[in-house]
Amino acid sequence: MTAWVLNHLWQSSLFACAIWILVLLFRNNGASIRHGLWLAASIKFLLPFSLLAAAGRMAFTHTIAASSMQALGRIAPAAMPFAAAPVLAAPSPLPWTLIAAVVWTVGALTVALFWLVRAVRLWAIVHNATPLALDAPVPIRTTQELLEPGLAGILWPVILLPESLAQKLSKAEIDAILAHELCHLRRRDNLAALVHMLVEAVFWFHPLVWFIGARLVEEREQACDEAVLDEGKKPLDYAEAILKVCRLYFRSPLPCASGVSGADLDRRITAIMVRHHADDVDPNKILLLAALGACVVMAPLVLGGLKQAVPATLAQNLARAIAPIASRVEPAPAPAVQPSRPHRLAAQAPAQPETRLVAAPEIDASLPIIFVPEPQVTTDPVDTAKPETPVCRAPQQLRDSRLLGPQVCLPQKVWDRFKAQGLVLQPDGKTLAMGYDQTRLLQPMTCVSMGTNASSATNWFVACRQ
Repeated sequence: MTAWVLNHLWQSSLFACAIWILVLLFRNNGASIRHGLWLAASIKFLLPFSLLAAAGRMAFTHTIAASSMQALGRIAPAAMPFAAAPVLAAPSPLPWTLIAAVVWTVGALTVALFWLVRAVRLWAIVHNATPLALDAPVPIRTTQELLEPGLAGILWPVILLPESLAQKLSKAEIDAILAHELCHLRRRDNLAALVHMLVEAVFWFHPLVWFIGARLVEEREQACDEAVLDEGKKPLDYAEAILKVCRLYFRSPLPCASGVSGADLDRRITAIMVRHHADDVDPNKILLLAALGACVVMAPLVLGGLKQAVPATLAQNLARAIAPIASRVEPAPAPAVQPSRPHRLAAQAPAQPETRLVAAPEIDASLPIIFVPEPQVTTDPVDTAKPETPVCRAPQQLRDSRLLGPQVCLPQKVWDRFKAQGLVLQPDGKTLAMGYDQTRLLQPMTCVSMGTNASSATNWFVACRQ
């Protein structure tokens, strides 16, 4: 989990740095384009590339033929004794992962609680505000609080104005302020700010996240300033309105409640008065953005699909290489049946045909191992005249443990059958395994053992399904 988080952080940080370079490339264009770029950098923190890679693995499936699986299963018993013992990590004196999880949880809850308290206070002000009968696409309300004009809410937005605004500002200045807030409404800036507030709560420890938040506020206010001036508002009236609001009222308490006084005030007033017209976006820049966006989305998908193709191709090639050798390995012949005494023949159960292992169907390359329960081996209680001497296997080290499993004693014909069918008895003495790549276990198959004769350990088969 720690490795996954670190990979996601450096990938998102690298993506944000690339966005920064693109912002410099579009510095002479409209602020709305730069705001969209910074918003993409923010959303990337919520969408790891590993999700796209997983989608690619599901979209591009690669199967391995059952014959290849059987050929690979023949070499599994021979490879098991030479398998390297699992490397056990030394116990850490301090649970650093647990400490980091606790610190992150406390920080995330603190940031979320900070935003929640401010949101509750703002909505209390909106609830107690007095509606105004004005012609606007959203309700307009006035409050006695000394809060700057702003757009509050996402699903049901409301423009909130202080009651003293009509005495402090002229009609032209109030019109410019309302035009600014309606621009926030059209651009859905409150929703974009809410998304980044979620990013800040989750990745509160990352300085780049807070830098992106400041750039989002700066670019959205500049974009609304450009839209207000494009509507024909006088730059002097608009600039004086912003200065009066900043001097008389408090700033909006939430980034997702867009106000008027956001971003660097000196730069905004200078830009409003100078009013440099933004250059039209070059079509080559649009093609560049489209190509980069396609690469960002398609590269993880394709790499995720290729990641599955490599082991599938390797397994097919390896199976073709060992097929001639595996075909010469015949199952051990069953021992001859010793004649029983006449009075015991009537007590024996009727002979049943031997049922072999059912051939595995086409399976996905991401399912490298199949676990089946071991059949219970019992001695025939009827014929005990000449019991077969069992062959015992020494205890083996359990997987991911320093302990040893039990000693397993089975008849030689059972060991021969396991080897002929490509099955390996695991160190715990209870599990049979068949596979070719135990390091890529993603989704085990469900297998059950069905005995055809309760008194015999040699007549059984395994049924598997996904």
